[in-house]
Amino acid sequence: MTGAAGAAENLLIGIDVGTTRVKAVVHTLDGAPLGSAAAATPWQRDRSGTELDAMELARVVREVAGAAADRGLAALAAAATANGPGRSGRIAGIGVTGMGESGVLTGPDGAVLAPVRAWHDQRGDAARVARELGEAAFLRTAGMALDDQPSLSKILGLHVTHPQTLAAQRFYSVPEWAVHCLGGEPGSELSLASRTGLLDVVTGQPWAAAAELVGAQLLATPTVAGTAAGLAGGSQVPLVLHGAVLTVAGHDHQTAALAAGAVRDGVLFDSVGTAEALLRFTAAPITADLVGSLAAQRITMGLTVVPGHYCALAGMPMGLGLERISALLGAGTAQQRAELGQAAVALARLPETALVEIVGDSVTVRLDDELTGPQLWARAVHDLVGRLDPLLDRLRDAVGDEREVIVTGGWLANPAVLAAKRRQFPRLALSDLAEAGAAGAARLAGQAAGLLPAQPGTLLEPSPEPPPSAQLATHTPSATTAMREATR
Repeated sequence: MTGAAGAAENLLIGIDVGTTRVKAVVHTLDGAPLGSAAAATPWQRDRSGTELDAMELARVVREVAGAAADRGLAALAAAATANGPGRSGRIAGIGVTGMGESGVLTGPDGAVLAPVRAWHDQRGDAARVARELGEAAFLRTAGMALDDQPSLSKILGLHVTHPQTLAAQRFYSVPEWAVHCLGGEPGSELSLASRTGLLDVVTGQPWAAAAELVGAQLLATPTVAGTAAGLAGGSQVPLVLHGAVLTVAGHDHQTAALAAGAVRDGVLFDSVGTAEALLRFTAAPITADLVGSLAAQRITMGLTVVPGHYCALAGMPMGLGLERISALLGAGTAQQRAELGQAAVALARLPETALVEIVGDSVTVRLDDELTGPQLWARAVHDLVGRLDPLLDRLRDAVGDEREVIVTGGWLANPAVLAAKRRQFPRLALSDLAEAGAAGAARLAGQAAGLLPAQPGTLLEPSPEPPPSAQLATHTPSATTAMREATR
Protein backbone atom coordinates (compact mmCIF):
# COMPACT_ATOMS: atom_id res chain seq x y z
CA MET A 1 0.00 0.00 0.00
CA THR A 2 1.40 3.40 -0.99
CA GLY A 3 0.04 6.47 0.69
CA ALA A 4 -0.40 9.97 -0.67
CA ALA A 5 2.64 12.21 -1.10
CA GLY A 6 4.26 12.79 2.27
CA ALA A 7 2.18 10.14 4.08
CA ALA A 8 4.00 7.40 5.96
CA GLU A 9 3.24 3.87 4.81
CA ASN A 10 2.23 1.47 7.55
CA LEU A 11 4.62 -1.47 7.88
CA LEU A 12 4.39 -4.60 10.01
CA ILE A 13 7.08 -6.67 11.72
CA GLY A 14 6.73 -10.37 12.32
CA ILE A 15 9.15 -11.82 14.90
CA ASP A 16 9.70 -15.56 15.23
CA VAL A 17 11.61 -16.58 18.37
CA GLY A 18 12.69 -20.03 17.27
CA THR A 19 14.82 -22.75 18.74
CA THR A 20 17.75 -21.89 16.47
CA ARG A 21 17.28 -18.23 15.57
CA VAL A 22 15.38 -15.10 16.47
CA LYS A 23 14.11 -13.76 13.16
CA ALA A 24 12.34 -10.49 12.37
CA VAL A 25 10.90 -9.61 8.95
CA VAL A 26 9.35 -6.29 7.91
CA HIS A 27 6.30 -6.60 5.66
CA THR A 28 4.09 -4.22 3.74
CA LEU A 29 0.35 -4.50 4.34
CA ASP A 30 0.04 -6.69 1.25
CA GLY A 31 2.56 -9.14 2.70
CA ALA A 32 5.67 -8.27 0.70
CA PRO A 33 8.88 -8.62 2.75
CA LEU A 34 11.07 -5.50 2.79
CA GLY A 35 13.91 -6.32 5.15
CA SER A 36 14.93 -8.77 7.82
CA ALA A 37 17.42 -9.48 10.57
CA ALA A 38 18.28 -12.54 12.63
CA ALA A 39 20.50 -13.68 15.46
CA ALA A 40 21.18 -16.97 17.18
CA THR A 41 18.83 -17.80 20.04
CA PRO A 42 21.16 -17.31 23.04
CA TRP A 43 21.07 -20.78 24.57
CA GLN A 44 23.63 -21.87 27.11
CA ARG A 45 24.37 -25.60 26.97
CA ASP A 46 26.15 -27.85 29.42
CA ARG A 47 25.85 -31.44 30.61
CA SER A 48 22.81 -30.67 32.72
CA GLY A 49 20.72 -29.23 29.89
CA THR A 50 19.92 -26.23 27.71
CA GLU A 51 18.68 -22.88 28.97
CA LEU A 52 18.93 -19.15 28.38
CA ASP A 53 18.89 -15.91 30.31
CA ALA A 54 15.55 -14.12 29.92
CA MET A 55 17.08 -10.63 29.88
CA GLU A 56 19.62 -11.67 27.24
CA LEU A 57 16.77 -12.98 25.11
CA ALA A 58 14.98 -9.65 25.55
CA ARG A 59 18.09 -7.81 24.35
CA VAL A 60 18.37 -10.03 21.27
CA VAL A 61 14.68 -9.56 20.40
CA ARG A 62 14.95 -5.77 20.66
CA GLU A 63 18.13 -5.61 18.59
CA VAL A 64 16.85 -7.94 15.88
CA ALA A 65 13.53 -6.09 15.63
CA GLY A 66 15.28 -2.73 15.48
CA ALA A 67 17.73 -3.89 12.81
CA ALA A 68 14.92 -5.34 10.69
CA ALA A 69 12.94 -2.10 11.00
CA ASP A 70 15.92 -0.02 9.87
CA ARG A 71 16.51 -2.28 6.87
CA GLY A 72 12.85 -2.34 5.91
CA LEU A 73 12.52 1.43 6.06
CA ALA A 74 15.73 1.82 4.06
CA ALA A 75 14.40 -0.56 1.40
CA LEU A 76 11.16 1.42 1.22
CA ALA A 77 13.09 4.66 0.80
CA ALA A 78 15.25 3.12 -1.93
CA ALA A 79 12.14 1.93 -3.76
CA ALA A 80 10.69 5.42 -3.50
CA THR A 81 13.80 6.86 -5.14
CA ALA A 82 13.41 4.45 -8.04
CA ASN A 83 9.64 4.76 -8.51
CA GLY A 84 8.89 8.33 -7.54
CA PRO A 85 8.83 10.56 -4.46
CA GLY A 86 6.53 10.46 -1.49
CA ARG A 87 7.10 7.02 0.07
CA SER A 88 8.19 6.85 3.65
CA GLY A 89 7.28 4.36 6.32
CA ARG A 90 6.56 3.71 9.96
CA ILE A 91 6.33 0.51 11.97
CA ALA A 92 2.64 0.24 12.78
CA GLY A 93 2.44 -3.24 14.26
CA ILE A 94 4.66 -5.96 15.70
CA GLY A 95 3.60 -9.57 16.18
CA VAL A 96 5.68 -12.19 17.99
CA THR A 97 5.38 -15.93 17.49
CA GLY A 98 7.73 -18.62 18.72
CA MET A 99 8.37 -21.83 20.56
CA GLY A 100 6.03 -23.32 23.13
CA GLU A 101 6.66 -24.90 26.54
CA SER A 102 9.67 -22.70 27.35
CA GLY A 103 8.89 -19.63 29.43
CA VAL A 104 9.80 -17.03 32.02
CA LEU A 105 8.77 -17.05 35.67
CA THR A 106 8.49 -13.67 37.35
CA GLY A 107 7.87 -12.72 40.98
CA PRO A 108 5.50 -10.20 42.59
CA ASP A 109 7.78 -7.33 41.57
CA GLY A 110 8.07 -8.56 37.98
CA ALA A 111 11.68 -9.71 38.40
CA VAL A 112 12.86 -12.82 36.56
CA LEU A 113 13.31 -15.72 38.97
CA ALA A 114 15.12 -18.38 36.93
CA PRO A 115 16.62 -19.22 33.54
CA VAL A 116 14.39 -20.29 30.65
CA ARG A 117 14.71 -24.01 29.98
CA ALA A 118 14.50 -25.22 26.39
CA TRP A 119 11.34 -26.99 25.32
CA HIS A 120 13.40 -30.15 24.80
CA ASP A 121 15.25 -29.86 28.12
CA GLN A 122 14.53 -32.93 30.27
CA ARG A 123 14.92 -31.31 33.70
CA GLY A 124 11.34 -31.46 34.88
CA ASP A 125 9.25 -33.26 37.47
CA ALA A 126 6.63 -35.16 35.51
CA ALA A 127 6.61 -37.78 38.26
CA ARG A 128 5.18 -35.27 40.73
CA VAL A 129 2.48 -34.24 38.26
CA ALA A 130 1.50 -37.88 37.87
CA ARG A 131 1.55 -38.45 41.61
CA GLU A 132 -0.48 -35.40 42.64
CA LEU A 133 -2.77 -34.75 39.67
CA GLY A 134 -2.89 -38.19 38.08
CA GLU A 135 -1.70 -39.02 34.59
CA ALA A 136 -5.19 -39.64 33.23
CA ALA A 137 -6.43 -36.27 34.52
CA PHE A 138 -3.42 -34.53 32.99
CA LEU A 139 -3.94 -36.13 29.57
CA ARG A 140 -7.68 -35.30 29.53
CA THR A 141 -7.20 -31.73 30.70
CA ALA A 142 -3.86 -30.50 29.34
CA GLY A 143 -4.02 -32.40 26.06
CA MET A 144 -0.32 -33.31 26.15
CA ALA A 145 1.69 -36.38 26.97
CA LEU A 146 2.89 -36.37 30.57
CA ASP A 147 6.66 -36.01 30.37
CA ASP A 148 9.16 -33.21 30.98
CA GLN A 149 8.19 -31.14 27.92
CA PRO A 150 5.07 -29.32 29.25
CA SER A 151 5.78 -26.10 31.12
CA LEU A 152 4.16 -27.49 34.28
CA SER A 153 6.81 -30.21 34.58
CA LYS A 154 9.59 -27.68 33.96
CA ILE A 155 8.21 -25.30 36.59
CA LEU A 156 8.15 -28.04 39.22
CA GLY A 157 11.71 -28.94 38.29
CA LEU A 158 12.74 -25.31 38.77
CA HIS A 159 11.11 -25.33 42.22
CA VAL A 160 13.81 -27.82 43.23
CA THR A 161 16.85 -26.26 41.55
CA HIS A 162 15.77 -22.61 41.97
CA PRO A 163 13.67 -22.41 45.18
CA GLN A 164 12.99 -18.70 44.60
CA THR A 165 10.56 -19.77 41.85
CA LEU A 166 8.16 -20.91 44.56
CA ALA A 167 7.23 -17.22 44.80
CA ALA A 168 6.41 -16.94 41.07
CA GLN A 169 3.27 -15.00 40.17
CA ARG A 170 3.35 -15.13 36.35
CA PHE A 171 4.49 -17.46 33.61
CA TYR A 172 5.22 -15.81 30.27
CA SER A 173 5.64 -18.02 27.24
CA VAL A 174 8.67 -16.97 25.20
CA PRO A 175 6.63 -14.92 22.66
CA GLU A 176 4.66 -13.30 25.51
CA TRP A 177 7.91 -12.42 27.22
CA ALA A 178 9.21 -10.83 24.01
CA VAL A 179 6.06 -8.69 23.73
CA HIS A 180 6.40 -7.72 27.38
CA CYS A 181 10.02 -6.66 26.86
CA LEU A 182 9.02 -4.52 23.88
CA GLY A 183 6.67 -2.58 26.15
CA GLY A 184 3.46 -4.60 26.04
CA GLU A 185 1.26 -6.21 28.66
CA PRO A 186 0.11 -9.46 27.08
CA GLY A 187 -2.39 -11.93 28.39
CA SER A 188 -1.86 -15.68 28.08
CA GLU A 189 -2.36 -16.48 24.39
CA LEU A 190 -4.41 -19.65 23.98
CA SER A 191 -2.29 -21.64 21.52
CA LEU A 192 0.78 -21.11 23.72
CA ALA A 193 -1.11 -21.68 26.97
CA SER A 194 -2.20 -25.01 25.46
CA ARG A 195 1.46 -26.07 25.57
CA THR A 196 1.90 -25.37 29.27
CA GLY A 197 -0.13 -27.98 31.16
CA LEU A 198 -1.62 -25.05 33.09
CA LEU A 199 -4.70 -24.70 30.86
CA ASP A 200 -7.82 -26.82 30.56
CA VAL A 201 -7.87 -27.04 26.76
CA VAL A 202 -11.51 -28.16 26.64
CA THR A 203 -12.85 -25.14 28.54
CA GLY A 204 -10.12 -22.67 27.56
CA GLN A 205 -9.67 -21.62 31.18
CA PRO A 206 -6.74 -21.99 33.60
CA TRP A 207 -6.64 -25.41 35.28
CA ALA A 208 -7.28 -24.84 38.99
CA ALA A 209 -5.59 -28.08 40.10
CA ALA A 210 -2.39 -27.16 38.25
CA ALA A 211 -2.41 -23.70 39.79
CA GLU A 212 -2.74 -25.24 43.24
CA LEU A 213 0.15 -27.58 42.52
CA VAL A 214 2.56 -24.76 41.55
CA GLY A 215 1.29 -22.44 44.30
CA ALA A 216 -0.23 -19.65 42.21
CA GLN A 217 -2.31 -18.91 39.14
CA LEU A 218 0.57 -18.29 36.72
CA LEU A 219 -1.53 -17.67 33.63
CA ALA A 220 -2.96 -14.25 32.87
CA THR A 221 -6.29 -13.64 31.14
CA PRO A 222 -6.63 -16.10 28.23
CA THR A 223 -6.43 -14.20 24.92
CA VAL A 224 -6.53 -15.01 21.22
CA ALA A 225 -3.56 -14.43 18.93
CA GLY A 226 -3.85 -11.02 17.30
CA THR A 227 -5.23 -9.31 20.42
CA ALA A 228 -3.67 -5.89 20.91
CA ALA A 229 -1.28 -5.93 23.89
CA GLY A 230 -0.24 -2.28 24.09
CA LEU A 231 2.28 -0.16 22.23
CA ALA A 232 6.01 -0.63 21.83
CA GLY A 233 8.09 1.75 23.92
CA GLY A 234 10.56 2.16 26.73
CA SER A 235 14.13 3.29 27.10
CA GLN A 236 15.61 -0.03 25.95
CA VAL A 237 13.40 -0.40 22.88
CA PRO A 238 14.75 1.11 19.63
CA LEU A 239 13.00 4.38 18.82
CA VAL A 240 12.07 3.15 15.37
CA LEU A 241 9.68 0.66 17.04
CA HIS A 242 7.99 3.10 19.43
CA GLY A 243 4.23 3.41 19.03
CA ALA A 244 3.78 0.15 17.12
CA VAL A 245 0.84 -1.99 18.22
CA LEU A 246 2.06 -5.19 19.87
CA THR A 247 0.46 -8.61 19.78
CA VAL A 248 1.30 -12.18 20.73
CA ALA A 249 0.99 -14.13 17.48
CA GLY A 250 0.84 -17.59 19.01
CA HIS A 251 2.65 -20.90 18.71
CA ASP A 252 5.12 -20.83 15.81
CA HIS A 253 3.83 -23.90 13.95
CA GLN A 254 0.25 -22.64 14.05
CA THR A 255 1.22 -19.11 13.01
CA ALA A 256 3.13 -20.53 10.05
CA ALA A 257 0.09 -22.63 9.12
CA LEU A 258 -2.05 -19.48 9.21
CA ALA A 259 0.31 -17.68 6.83
CA ALA A 260 0.45 -20.68 4.50
CA GLY A 261 -3.34 -20.93 4.25
CA ALA A 262 -3.44 -24.28 6.02
CA VAL A 263 -5.94 -23.42 8.77
CA ARG A 264 -8.74 -25.15 6.88
CA ASP A 265 -10.65 -28.36 7.41
CA GLY A 266 -9.04 -31.31 5.65
CA VAL A 267 -5.59 -29.71 5.27
CA LEU A 268 -2.48 -31.27 6.76
CA PHE A 269 0.28 -28.78 7.52
CA ASP A 270 3.81 -30.14 7.87
CA SER A 271 6.35 -27.75 9.37
CA VAL A 272 9.85 -29.15 8.87
CA GLY A 273 11.98 -27.16 11.28
CA THR A 274 14.14 -27.93 14.31
CA ALA A 275 11.08 -29.77 15.58
CA GLU A 276 8.93 -31.20 12.82
CA ALA A 277 5.22 -30.80 13.43
CA LEU A 278 2.15 -32.19 11.69
CA LEU A 279 -0.96 -30.05 12.26
CA ARG A 280 -4.64 -30.60 11.58
CA PHE A 281 -7.18 -27.91 12.44
CA THR A 282 -10.82 -28.56 13.22
CA ALA A 283 -13.82 -26.50 14.29
CA ALA A 284 -15.63 -29.59 15.56
CA PRO A 285 -16.39 -29.74 19.30
CA ILE A 286 -13.97 -31.81 21.37
CA THR A 287 -14.36 -33.77 24.57
CA ALA A 288 -12.02 -34.62 27.42
CA ASP A 289 -12.22 -38.26 26.34
CA LEU A 290 -10.95 -37.43 22.84
CA VAL A 291 -8.24 -35.14 24.22
CA GLY A 292 -7.04 -37.82 26.64
CA SER A 293 -7.07 -40.55 23.99
CA LEU A 294 -4.95 -38.48 21.59
CA ALA A 295 -2.53 -37.35 24.29
CA ALA A 296 -1.96 -40.97 25.27
CA GLN A 297 -0.80 -41.50 21.67
CA ARG A 298 1.50 -38.45 21.88
CA ILE A 299 -0.78 -36.25 19.77
CA THR A 300 -1.52 -32.95 21.46
CA MET A 301 -4.87 -31.21 21.18
CA GLY A 302 -5.27 -27.58 22.10
CA LEU A 303 -6.71 -24.21 21.25
CA THR A 304 -5.33 -22.28 18.32
CA VAL A 305 -4.45 -18.93 16.81
CA VAL A 306 -7.93 -18.97 15.25
CA PRO A 307 -10.98 -18.55 17.50
CA GLY A 308 -13.35 -21.50 17.46
CA HIS A 309 -10.75 -23.98 16.23
CA TYR A 310 -8.74 -26.74 17.85
CA CYS A 311 -5.45 -28.07 16.58
CA ALA A 312 -4.21 -31.65 16.72
CA LEU A 313 -0.43 -31.68 16.57
CA ALA A 314 1.99 -34.57 16.27
CA GLY A 315 5.70 -34.00 16.24
CA MET A 316 9.17 -35.46 16.17
CA PRO A 317 12.55 -33.79 16.73
CA MET A 318 13.57 -34.46 13.11
CA GLY A 319 15.43 -31.21 12.53
CA LEU A 320 17.18 -31.50 15.87
CA GLY A 321 18.30 -34.99 14.91
CA LEU A 322 19.49 -33.86 11.48
CA GLU A 323 21.51 -31.06 13.03
CA ARG A 324 23.31 -33.51 15.30
CA ILE A 325 23.89 -36.06 12.52
CA SER A 326 25.23 -33.47 10.07
CA ALA A 327 27.63 -32.22 12.75
CA LEU A 328 28.91 -35.79 13.25
CA LEU A 329 29.48 -35.98 9.50
CA GLY A 330 31.41 -32.70 9.43
CA ALA A 331 28.69 -30.79 7.55
CA GLY A 332 28.37 -27.76 9.80
CA THR A 333 27.06 -25.20 7.29
CA ALA A 334 23.91 -25.04 5.20
CA GLN A 335 25.97 -25.34 2.03
CA GLN A 336 27.78 -28.44 3.28
CA ARG A 337 24.47 -30.02 4.31
CA ALA A 338 23.00 -29.22 0.89
CA GLU A 339 25.95 -30.88 -0.85
CA LEU A 340 25.59 -33.90 1.42
CA GLY A 341 21.89 -34.05 0.60
CA GLN A 342 22.51 -33.82 -3.13
CA ALA A 343 25.02 -36.67 -2.96
CA ALA A 344 22.52 -38.72 -0.94
CA VAL A 345 19.79 -38.21 -3.55
CA ALA A 346 22.17 -39.43 -6.27
CA LEU A 347 22.72 -42.80 -4.57
CA ALA A 348 21.49 -45.81 -6.50
CA ARG A 349 20.49 -47.74 -3.39
CA LEU A 350 19.62 -46.93 0.22
CA PRO A 351 21.61 -48.71 2.95
CA GLU A 352 19.44 -51.44 4.44
CA THR A 353 20.23 -51.06 8.14
CA ALA A 354 18.37 -48.46 10.20
CA LEU A 355 20.75 -46.01 11.88
CA VAL A 356 18.49 -43.69 13.89
CA GLU A 357 16.47 -44.39 17.03
CA ILE A 358 14.17 -41.85 18.69
CA VAL A 359 12.99 -42.16 22.29
CA GLY A 360 10.92 -39.17 23.34
CA ASP A 361 12.94 -36.16 22.23
CA SER A 362 16.27 -38.02 22.29
CA VAL A 363 17.85 -39.00 18.97
CA THR A 364 20.43 -41.80 18.94
CA VAL A 365 22.57 -42.37 15.85
CA ARG A 366 24.53 -45.54 15.17
CA LEU A 367 27.38 -44.72 12.82
CA ASP A 368 28.71 -47.41 10.47
CA ASP A 369 32.34 -47.07 9.39
CA GLU A 370 31.62 -49.03 6.22
CA LEU A 371 29.18 -46.40 4.94
CA THR A 372 30.06 -43.11 3.26
CA GLY A 373 28.78 -39.75 4.47
CA PRO A 374 26.06 -39.56 1.78
CA GLN A 375 24.95 -43.12 2.58
CA LEU A 376 24.70 -42.30 6.28
CA TRP A 377 22.80 -39.10 5.51
CA ALA A 378 20.39 -40.83 3.13
CA ARG A 379 19.56 -43.53 5.67
CA ALA A 380 19.25 -41.09 8.57
CA VAL A 381 16.83 -38.87 6.62
CA HIS A 382 14.83 -41.95 5.60
CA ASP A 383 14.62 -43.14 9.20
CA LEU A 384 13.64 -39.78 10.64
CA VAL A 385 10.99 -39.02 8.03
CA GLY A 386 9.56 -42.53 8.35
CA ARG A 387 9.10 -42.15 12.09
CA LEU A 388 6.18 -39.81 11.37
CA ASP A 389 4.12 -42.43 9.52
CA PRO A 390 2.52 -43.97 12.66
CA LEU A 391 1.65 -40.47 13.90
CA LEU A 392 0.07 -39.67 10.54
CA ASP A 393 -2.10 -42.75 10.85
CA ARG A 394 -3.21 -41.73 14.34
CA LEU A 395 -4.08 -38.22 13.14
CA ARG A 396 -6.16 -39.66 10.32
CA ASP A 397 -7.99 -41.94 12.71
CA ALA A 398 -8.83 -38.92 14.90
CA VAL A 399 -9.83 -36.24 12.37
CA GLY A 400 -10.12 -38.05 9.03
CA ASP A 401 -7.92 -38.31 5.95
CA GLU A 402 -6.33 -35.14 4.66
CA ARG A 403 -7.43 -33.79 1.26
CA GLU A 404 -4.45 -31.48 0.89
CA VAL A 405 -0.89 -31.31 2.25
CA ILE A 406 1.08 -28.07 2.63
CA VAL A 407 4.73 -28.34 3.62
CA THR A 408 7.14 -25.62 4.70
CA GLY A 409 10.29 -25.23 6.76
CA GLY A 410 14.01 -24.65 6.51
CA TRP A 411 15.00 -28.31 6.17
CA LEU A 412 13.23 -28.54 2.79
CA ALA A 413 16.26 -26.74 1.37
CA ASN A 414 18.13 -30.02 1.80
CA PRO A 415 17.64 -32.14 -1.34
CA ALA A 416 17.51 -35.43 0.57
CA VAL A 417 14.84 -34.14 2.98
CA LEU A 418 12.74 -32.71 0.15
CA ALA A 419 12.98 -35.98 -1.81
CA ALA A 420 11.91 -37.96 1.28
CA LYS A 421 8.95 -35.64 1.84
CA ARG A 422 7.85 -36.03 -1.78
CA ARG A 423 7.87 -39.79 -1.30
CA GLN A 424 5.87 -39.44 1.92
CA PHE A 425 3.34 -37.02 0.39
CA PRO A 426 3.25 -37.52 -3.41
CA ARG A 427 0.87 -34.57 -3.93
CA LEU A 428 2.33 -32.12 -1.45
CA ALA A 429 2.21 -28.37 -2.06
CA LEU A 430 5.29 -26.40 -1.04
CA SER A 431 4.68 -23.08 0.64
CA ASP A 432 6.69 -20.32 -1.01
CA LEU A 433 6.98 -18.38 2.25
CA ALA A 434 10.63 -18.16 3.27
CA GLU A 435 9.70 -17.27 6.86
CA ALA A 436 6.14 -18.47 7.31
CA GLY A 437 6.10 -17.90 11.07
CA ALA A 438 7.22 -14.29 10.73
CA ALA A 439 4.72 -13.73 7.90
CA GLY A 440 1.87 -15.02 10.03
CA ALA A 441 2.99 -12.91 12.98
CA ALA A 442 3.06 -9.79 10.81
CA ARG A 443 -0.45 -10.47 9.54
CA LEU A 444 -1.77 -10.87 13.08
CA ALA A 445 -0.02 -7.62 14.00
CA GLY A 446 -1.89 -5.90 11.19
CA GLN A 447 -5.17 -7.28 12.51
CA ALA A 448 -4.33 -6.18 16.06
CA ALA A 449 -3.64 -2.67 14.76
CA GLY A 450 -6.93 -2.61 12.84
CA LEU A 451 -5.08 -2.26 9.53
CA LEU A 452 -5.86 -5.63 7.94
CA PRO A 453 -9.05 -7.60 7.52
CA ALA A 454 -9.25 -11.25 8.44
CA GLN A 455 -7.34 -13.61 6.21
CA PRO A 456 -9.76 -15.69 4.11
CA GLY A 457 -10.51 -19.02 5.69
CA THR A 458 -9.95 -17.87 9.27
CA LEU A 459 -12.41 -16.90 11.96
CA LEU A 460 -10.80 -13.58 12.83
CA GLU A 461 -13.06 -10.61 12.23
CA PRO A 462 -11.52 -7.22 11.36
CA SER A 463 -12.54 -3.95 12.92
CA PRO A 464 -14.62 -1.93 10.41
CA GLU A 465 -12.39 1.13 10.90
CA PRO A 466 -8.77 1.27 12.13
CA PRO A 467 -9.03 2.42 15.77
CA PRO A 468 -6.80 5.23 17.08
CA SER A 469 -3.45 3.71 18.08
CA ALA A 470 -3.77 4.94 21.65
CA GLN A 471 -7.26 3.48 22.06
CA LEU A 472 -7.04 0.05 20.49
CA ALA A 473 -9.98 -2.21 21.20
CA THR A 474 -9.78 -5.98 21.23
CA HIS A 475 -12.39 -7.98 19.37
CA THR A 476 -13.29 -11.64 19.70
CA PRO A 477 -15.82 -13.14 17.26
CA SER A 478 -18.98 -14.53 18.76
CA ALA A 479 -19.57 -18.25 18.87
CA THR A 480 -22.26 -17.84 16.21
CA THR A 481 -19.85 -16.08 13.89
CA ALA A 482 -17.22 -18.72 14.55
CA MET A 483 -19.55 -21.56 13.62
CA ARG A 484 -20.80 -19.71 10.52
CA GLU A 485 -17.26 -19.07 9.28
CA ALA A 486 -16.18 -22.61 10.12
CA THR A 487 -18.66 -24.04 7.64
CA ARG A 488 -17.45 -21.98 4.68
